Amino acid sequence: MAIERETIVEHAPRETVVVEGRSNPFGIIGLILAAVAAALLILWLVNGGISSDGDAVNVDLPNVTVTE
Repeated sequence: MAIERETIVEHAPRETVVVEGRSNPFGIIGLILAAVAAALLILWLVNGGISSDGDAVNVDLPNVTVTE
């Protein structure tokens, strides 16, 4: 008569690890500085930027007298 063997393999339950994202303070500071720089760049471009599109530029010059 043959002897039968039964093998039972039990797997451990899988664990779920939840890692909360922590904010890097340097990333937040960099984001704030980038936002301020972008706002200043937009204001500069709106106010004329590199070209003034032919607008007049007023320059106050000192009074100069020339004598011979």
